[in-house]
Amino acid sequence: FAINELYMSRCHPPEAERQAPLSDGVEKALEERIISGKWKVGFKLPSEGKLCDEFGVSRTAVREALRELRGRGVIETLNGSGSYVSGGNLDMVSRAMSAYSRLTVDSKPALDLIDFRGVIEGAALLRLSRRSNKVTLNKLSHLLEKMKSEDRIGRFMKICAKFHITILDSYKNEFISTMSQSIYQKYIVGAKDNHIMDEILHREAVAEHTALVNAIESKDSDAALLALENHLTAAKSREKILFSAA
Repeated sequence: FAINELYMSRCHPPEAERQAPLSDGVEKALEERIISGKWKVGFKLPSEGKLCDEFGVSRTAVREALRELRGRGVIETLNGSGSYVSGGNLDMVSRAMSAYSRLTVDSKPALDLIDFRGVIEGAALLRLSRRSNKVTLNKLSHLLEKMKSEDRIGRFMKICAKFHITILDSYKNEFISTMSQSIYQKYIVGAKDNHIMDEILHREAVAEHTALVNAIESKDSDAALLALENHLTAAKSREKILFSAA
C-alpha cells in the first residue's frame, strides 16, 4: 500500500502543484496588461470564469495568479464586487522594506542598506544644514542627550533610530518618512535591552551623533556630510558587534 501510494503521488501530484506553471503564465499575462497601461488603476478585472475561458486553465490556476498579484499589491479584491487594479499604497512598500531591513543582519545586504541610508540621509542633512529648522534641531538635541545617558544596547539603538528617522522626517515627504520607518525597523527591534554597551563603543557613537547635531546647528553642510560619512563608516564596523550581542 505504501509503495502504491508513493507511486500515485509521483504520477498524480496535487492539483495546486500541477497548476503552478499555468498560474505563473496567467499572472505574467495579467501583470503585463497592468504595467503596459492597458488596464489602468481602478479597472475591474474579468471574472474568474472569463479568465479561465480566456487562458484555458482551471479556476485553481486563476485564483493562484490573482492571489500572487494581490499579495504584491498589484490588484485588490473587494468581497462581492471583484478584483481591481490597485493604485499601489505605501503600506505595501513599508512591509516589504521592513522585512528586508530585519532580514539583512550581518551580511552584504546589511552593509548595502547602510550605503542607501547615506544617500537619502545625506540629502536630508543638506536641506537641514542650509535652512533654519529649530523644531527638528531641538528634537535631535533631545535625542542626543538621551543617548548620552543610555548604555543599554537595545534602548540606545531605538534612540539612535529615532534620531535618524527625525532627520528623514524633515523632508515632510510621506514616501520618505514611510521608508525611514521601515529601514530602521532592524534597529528598533533588533537588540535586547539587557545588554550593556562597551564603554568605548558608546562614547564613539555619541560623538558621531554630536558631530551631526553641531554641523546642523552651525549650518555647515560640508561638515554635516562628513559627519554622516564618518558615522556610517563606523556603523558598518559596529554592525556585527551590536547584533551579535542581541
